[in-house]
Amino acid sequence: MNLLKRLASGIIAGGVIFGVLYVGARFDIRWIAGFVILAIAYLAAVEYLQLMRKLDIPLAAPEFLIWIPILVGSYIAFGGRYAELALLLAIAYQVLRYLSVLPHRTGFLQAVAGVFGLLYIPWLLHYFYLIYMGAEGLPPHVGGVNAVVVLLMVWGYDAGAYFVGTAMGRHQAFPNVSPKKTWEGVAGGVVVAIVGGIVGATFSPVWREFIFWRGFHHILICGFFVSCATQLGDVFASKLKRAADVKDSGTFLPGHGGALDRIDGLLFALPVFYFYFHYILRFL
Repeated sequence: MNLLKRLASGIIAGGVIFGVLYVGARFDIRWIAGFVILAIAYLAAVEYLQLMRKLDIPLAAPEFLIWIPILVGSYIAFGGRYAELALLLAIAYQVLRYLSVLPHRTGFLQAVAGVFGLLYIPWLLHYFYLIYMGAEGLPPHVGGVNAVVVLLMVWGYDAGAYFVGTAMGRHQAFPNVSPKKTWEGVAGGVVVAIVGGIVGATFSPVWREFIFWRGFHHILICGFFVSCATQLGDVFASKLKRAADVKDSGTFLPGHGGALDRIDGLLFALPVFYFYFHYILRFL
């Protein structure tokens, strides 16, 4: 029953996301993806505040959450030229907000938690927008396929790790943080992540020509690194939830937990994918 709930909610959420990405790429209104990023970032930020409260590091919610739309908007408006400035202002505000809090240890932890939360959620998510926008001079649909490739890699890793780990898992990978994670699941996740990337690449002639004729090994290499980053993000979130003594960050998706539970691996995978295909291969 729980598996059916997971599949149903996952299919619905994935359908909505892919639908928005398709419309944005098909009609060249890719800024529409900003609304998806904003919604996910806001929900994840609310859950982050709840986790911090359970860790006895309460943050001023309105003064933290107001920066989420400001930061997401800065990545989209004016070609993102003012994104770094907006981020610096947000960080400065979080530091100044808790500068006078006593005792000093409490104020320091609140400032650190505020700064980290902004870097952890909206800043890492902005790489999704960069990936979706794609390289200048390429058709808009290529950017849409960029996003599909990274999503299928991350979701493929999650699915492969879960099903292979459940069916064949014997050796625990992170017993102190996530006892259900096994090395067999990790290996299965890497394989399915690579398959997901290959499937995503078939949706664009630009990707097909690149992957299947010139750089098939790059999808293997990037798939491996994205898998490692996805697992690292998942383990980090597990550590955070264990510290807060909760099982899930929220109840956003039935059978999946909260919004942060759904994007924990993606947050770490996005900059890895972007760095590899943008800076190393100059493909994005």
